[in-house]
Amino acid sequence: MALGLAGMAGLWGIGFFSPELISTALKGEPQKIVDTVRAYGTTFQDVGAFFGMLTFTFVAAYLGRRTAFFGAFILCLGVTIFVFNELKSGADAYWMLPMMGFAQLSVFGGYSIYFPELFPTRLRGTGISFCYNTVRYLAAGFPLMLTALNATLLQHGVNEPFRKAATILSFIFVLGLVALIWAPETKGKPLPED
Repeated sequence: MALGLAGMAGLWGIGFFSPELISTALKGEPQKIVDTVRAYGTTFQDVGAFFGMLTFTFVAAYLGRRTAFFGAFILCLGVTIFVFNELKSGADAYWMLPMMGFAQLSVFGGYSIYFPELFPTRLRGTGISFCYNTVRYLAAGFPLMLTALNATLLQHGVNEPFRKAATILSFIFVLGLVALIWAPETKGKPLPED
């Protein structure tokens, strides 16, 4: 569940706020330009996500699941902090958001590989559903956390509170790294049957 929470909370609580990040970066620009950059930027973010999932699958198949998750969570942390602090223009959105999509959604490719490998056949569907769907409920609070943290930082006069709030919440990806301490490696092992 901790692996799932790290990825889902990071995506829902930070990554899916890329349109708001674009609006922040393009403050003062005509709304038509902001809307255009938001549309293309988020489309490119989805393209990056596609390639991130493919890459995770390749790494997991050849180097192992734990190695793939480790690399993905490090990438999530670094790229998310970078993008939320450095995206300053429409041109930035077109190359930074695909990187963020690549990083943040790569772990979702991992969940579909790894979670089924953890549970015996008789519990596989229940185990996967419990982990994945319980995490959805837990992650649902993260957008509210981002909003509340942004409001608190704004109230205290912090410069660029939205960017700072996203940076602080990015450390949820560390939870995924910590969870790897107890995560068994499943590469090359038969599915549990008992």
